[in-house]
Amino acid sequence: MLGCQDFCGYYEWTFHYLRRRFGRVGLEKYWAQAIAGDSQRHYLKSAKAEGLRGLYESWLKTGIDEECDWTVTLDENQNLLRLDMRQCPSKGFLLDNDLNADEDYCDHCMGWIGPALHQVGAEVAAHEHNHCGQCWWEIRNASQSEPPVEISSDIRRDARWGQGYLDRFAHHEKLPLLTDGAHADSCDVLAEWFRSAQTIVVLGPHALEGEALPAIESTTALILSGRQYVTMNCAEVPIRGVLIEHDREILPEVSARFHSAVDRPLLMHCYLPRQPFLNFAAHGLPRAVPILPLLIRSGVYVHRTNRPIPAPWIFAVMLAAALKKPILPWGSGLADAALDVDLRARFRATS
Repeated sequence: MLGCQDFCGYYEWTFHYLRRRFGRVGLEKYWAQAIAGDSQRHYLKSAKAEGLRGLYESWLKTGIDEECDWTVTLDENQNLLRLDMRQCPSKGFLLDNDLNADEDYCDHCMGWIGPALHQVGAEVAAHEHNHCGQCWWEIRNASQSEPPVEISSDIRRDARWGQGYLDRFAHHEKLPLLTDGAHADSCDVLAEWFRSAQTIVVLGPHALEGEALPAIESTTALILSGRQYVTMNCAEVPIRGVLIEHDREILPEVSARFHSAVDRPLLMHCYLPRQPFLNFAAHGLPRAVPILPLLIRSGVYVHRTNRPIPAPWIFAVMLAAALKKPILPWGSGLADAALDVDLRARFRATS
């Protein structure tokens, strides 16, 4: 018999299969019918019988069964059921076991909770998750007022809340990923940012060792790794994107250069499981846009458990391929390394 968390890897792989086979619509149908309407129907029964209190008691039991590190707060006078997750055992299982088959495992919580609450006249008034095992939820009766309530256990006061990137919801609607953007899907954010680029230049591990950068035109986008961004003198070259590696030590330098730049690049990150979490907020940086959903969706990357992690410049090559842009590699070592991901055929000849 599977343990309470052991099924999570199969769960996530199922989401990936359904998303790839039937698209987002098919996956949402599975969440709404198979999960909300079937496996989690006890929540509906409790809510129909006792409203928010019924949900509160059901989730308390779930927390004990699944060993959640969380706080569940009920204030019926203020029409509030609040969940503050400090350490999600489900997402934590994937992170600890180096599993990342689907674009976004955390999607499924809103995917089933939203439709379930809709059936009982309740809703998720507000929700955020940071993809590092922390999240919070405000659940309310949809027909009643929504007064603000101070919560002593608010996960946003936890130092770990600054890690990862945020998906944010209001009344079941997913909000734009960037506070000044228009797109909720990270894949759309990346496509829009690099839309005008006709070619993407990727610097290899030995770039600029006695070599001059190629002429960068307005239709060419240069992507650097975080280490390249803070060590290379590219003052005269517009940098369109910075793909930050899993290295906490470079964040202060990235922050200093980012805030001194006139034209700031898009900060990006892989957010791979079982790697150091980066706290961008602690360094005054915007949370980096995840690239893994686009790489998985386009089929250029499949995460393999316990395999060596590709170098950041290889991920940059994969990103360009996922965006369907011609790639101009620069610096020795990149073209040969790219053979590992079978992307060399996408390179534009450099003469």
